[in-house]
Amino acid sequence: MIGDDAPADTTLPPDAGPCGMRAGERGYTTHTATVAGLERSYHVYLPEGSPDTPMPLVVVHHGYTMSGDKMHDITQFAAIADAEGIALAFPDGQGGPDSLGAPWNVGSNICPSFSGSPPSATGDDFALLDHIKADIAEDQCLDRDHLFATGFSMGGYFSHHVGCMRSDFRAVAPHSGGTHPLDNCVTGPTPIIIFHGSSDPLIPAGCNDPAANPVNGVTPAADAWATKNGCSLATTTRAVTGGTCVRYADCPANGQVELCTFDGMGHCWAGGNASAGIYSCPEKASATQLAWDFFKQFAW
Repeated sequence: MIGDDAPADTTLPPDAGPCGMRAGERGYTTHTATVAGLERSYHVYLPEGSPDTPMPLVVVHHGYTMSGDKMHDITQFAAIADAEGIALAFPDGQGGPDSLGAPWNVGSNICPSFSGSPPSATGDDFALLDHIKADIAEDQCLDRDHLFATGFSMGGYFSHHVGCMRSDFRAVAPHSGGTHPLDNCVTGPTPIIIFHGSSDPLIPAGCNDPAANPVNGVTPAADAWATKNGCSLATTTRAVTGGTCVRYADCPANGQVELCTFDGMGHCWAGGNASAGIYSCPEKASATQLAWDFFKQFAW
């Protein structure tokens, strides 16, 4: 059982009508709304551009006890948005920013942390994704063929879940999270790049990396995604600053799987903003840039 909040593809709401018709907010703004009975908040970043020219969208999900605002600071996605012309969203979890409550509904039977199974929220985070898309489209037309999700820690778990259950998102990039077995996914092949630190003290590297110490009864997410997407389990390797990325072979079109593991890295965003606190590891290759490069190469 993956989660009661997961709509089948046929129930996804249709795209809205005219877009980019509102005043046209630019820059970094904060939004609130009641979605599926819960008060929700999220941050949006829109670079300069024509409101009626469709932009890709990346939605960035935070970890437990964190916030969307913190993910904006850590990931530095705004610099890529300015350079590439993409829209960004940084939602807050169900308890709000910096809450001790479970932030996301990540499904059931997920890979456990070193302290046991992470908490999963019970609300409808997919409804929040739909609201965010519709709200941004009021200010900026979106390129509906290029919607992407990423996230850190519990946001990484949720990014896996999005890739499994939401075919409107073209590719995903989970960081330092895990997933459920992917048995009941409704999506077809989905490009995915996964990031993890080899010395993460919270989420076992084995949740994602088949070369790490195994987690009892858990297929590492990289192998699970390769099997789901129809790849072989053979891989090729390339070095990145502070780590190694492996790509699975024989993946179908629009189904590439890649895993980047950072040597000795703990529970932090690879290449994150050095001034953004403990969840940044600036000495490693930027997961932000690696994710965007992957999206452009394999999900376009």
